[in-house]
Amino acid sequence: MHEREKRLKTIFFIIPSLSGGGAERVMLHILKYIDRKKVKPYLILFEKRGELLSDLPLDVNIAVLRKQGESLFEHFIFIRFAKLLKKEKPDAVVSFMWYANLVTILAKFLSGVKCGIVVSERTSIIPYEGWFVRFMRSLTIRFFYPKATKIIVNSRSMSLILSKMSNISASKIAIINNPIDIRNINHMSIEDVIHPLYQEKIPIIITIGRLSFEKGFSYLLRALHIVAADGISCRLVILGEGVEKQKLKRWVMKLGIDDKAIFLGFQKNPYKYLAHSTVFVLSSLYEGFPNVLLEALALGVPAIATRCPTGPEEIITNEVNGILVPPADERALADAIKRLLLDEDLRKRLGEAGKRRAEDFSIDKIIKQYEDVIENVCAESAVK
Repeated sequence: MHEREKRLKTIFFIIPSLSGGGAERVMLHILKYIDRKKVKPYLILFEKRGELLSDLPLDVNIAVLRKQGESLFEHFIFIRFAKLLKKEKPDAVVSFMWYANLVTILAKFLSGVKCGIVVSERTSIIPYEGWFVRFMRSLTIRFFYPKATKIIVNSRSMSLILSKMSNISASKIAIINNPIDIRNINHMSIEDVIHPLYQEKIPIIITIGRLSFEKGFSYLLRALHIVAADGISCRLVILGEGVEKQKLKRWVMKLGIDDKAIFLGFQKNPYKYLAHSTVFVLSSLYEGFPNVLLEALALGVPAIATRCPTGPEEIITNEVNGILVPPADERALADAIKRLLLDEDLRKRLGEAGKRRAEDFSIDKIIKQYEDVIENVCAESAVK
């Protein structure tokens, strides 16, 4: 057997940061659970920041490409990465998120290093915000992604979108859904919730995510207003931070629901809040493959989600293990919330079916798929 095949494979995993988003959580899961008998993982960050840094396994070495205060384009970050590739000569690079994908492909060709390149698209492509970002991302997908050894997407619909945008053959695309660590979620969920809201006997609707436009929280707030106006007693708990926080708080005041909507910020352990809530709502306008929806299902919390691109319709079968509604439709959201709050049997049935569905995304199953892709990419690059 060739020496390169016998030794541990050195794999670089690159992502801009370890902030608390879905892509970052998936990266953290991979770094935690990938087989150390086969792989020696290294984490490459654009900048060393993010709420998830403290959860990183101690055996994962970190390299940081950007100094504090520099812009993404300053000193051409891909040149720094090319130098690192040339020095360390990894067997493969796995990159998450479009800009990291672009940097990785440019650095690989600049360095001349013979290694496999796996790029990964994590969120819906069509409605991406901002014309410049949309233009650059589209350019990257069309002209640079075909140069990667393999492309990972986390939903079937994203695979179809990617194929249409770049004429990439289906054989080059691997669909790997996001993993959830069910054992850890259940363990963390049993912690007591101290907040007085959870001591009251009032139904709690919960939503979790970055407070940004694409999460559709303004529609959820308007749905809450409708539910409250119909005389149904409930509270909405919002976990997360983001650029739209003050705007959403103004919506709360405008709608007169300041006693019904509570912002609890980013929580290191969101699962204890989730497990003690009555209904979970994902109100997004677009997604990738929403981890938080999987986590709600795993805890048996009946879930409502929009039929947004991409992900929810591949997770939930409507009326079987959750309820699907159109995006950007506060009336449909309100009707679904009222149904669940008023029907305990429906909540129980959907919650139990949701737990069974969540097993399909268990960490063991999904990490094995990543390991298989990485192994095949390493083998392919070794014979070139």
